[in-house]
Amino acid sequence: MTWTVRSLLEWAREWLSRKGIESPRLDAELLLASALGCDRVRLYIDLDKPLGPDELARFKALIQRRGAREPVAYILGAKEFYGRPFEVGPGVFIPRPETELLVQLALGAIDGEARVLDLCAGSGAVGITIAAERPQAQVDLVEISPQAAEVASRNARKHAPGRVRVLQGDLYAALPERVRYNVIVANPPYVPQRHGRQLAADVVDHEPHLALFAGDDGLEVVRRVIAAAPGWLAPRGLFATEIDPSQGESVSELCAQAGLLSVRIERDLAGLERHVAGRVP
Repeated sequence: MTWTVRSLLEWAREWLSRKGIESPRLDAELLLASALGCDRVRLYIDLDKPLGPDELARFKALIQRRGAREPVAYILGAKEFYGRPFEVGPGVFIPRPETELLVQLALGAIDGEARVLDLCAGSGAVGITIAAERPQAQVDLVEISPQAAEVASRNARKHAPGRVRVLQGDLYAALPERVRYNVIVANPPYVPQRHGRQLAADVVDHEPHLALFAGDDGLEVVRRVIAAAPGWLAPRGLFATEIDPSQGESVSELCAQAGLLSVRIERDLAGLERHVAGRVP
């Protein structure tokens, strides 16, 4: 049998679907495009192109990894975020589309020069995107995982060279000097430990638990982030954090208790409560 792009995509979609993959068509396209060294548009231009043994072997290796529920982002080594490719890999949390709203909240608060702090930065997608979109901003990233901090440093050099500082450590303790930030954003771990069994195997079996779970109620880290935030914010500075949709009321209360004003909950494109934001006086 001669495999073409069309027949291989059809087979891969069906095979991944039987494996329980949520987006079998998209994943098949991404992996085949990677194996062929082209983009997804090229696949549809070359639908009837026959594939050679080397191309089939490269694709087989990739599709088998996806069938074992390894995330596509780890297989490809990158994840697109806000229109830019960010390096990711095992030990580094994969940025999600809904987190782009956190970037938008920050961008809306920046007019001209600004200092921005991105806590629990992971690959650095949030803070680096802010720096790339606002060339006058100076951004500090803090990430507790040395492995993730190294990846964030490479992403920073690629997308915002010279304007992002990556610091490895535990939240505010990693900051070397006392400064005031115009914006503090955070995408902390917020999944309650007991909910681990509800997560997809792609997530719980592959992504770092340090970036996912935060105690019995999922608020162990965000409590610390919020409590100290006012002491690091400039007057009228913005604080914004991502949350689990079930945590909106609890996190809003934590913000109010910390002295933040104009606290509000922002919903994502699916209508779920996804971010909480507030300002210092």
